[in-house]
Amino acid sequence: MANTNVRKSIQTKIESLAKEIEILQLELKRWEKIAADYETNSESIDLILSIQIPEKAEGKAKRVKV
Repeated sequence: MANTNVRKSIQTKIESLAKEIEILQLELKRWEKIAADYETNSESIDLILSIQIPEKAEGKAKRVKV
């Protein structure tokens, strides 16, 4: 009985890791595509990001807790 439980536990862990690897491989492909797109269009992407995410105001006062 113990052997069956150990085998089942090992098999479950292997399946879990295989699924995690599959998900991570998809994520890797996604980020490789993003990197390739950025290399191809970095100037356009930088311009778009600079418009969408304006710089923080430099003269803005910091809040201080008293």
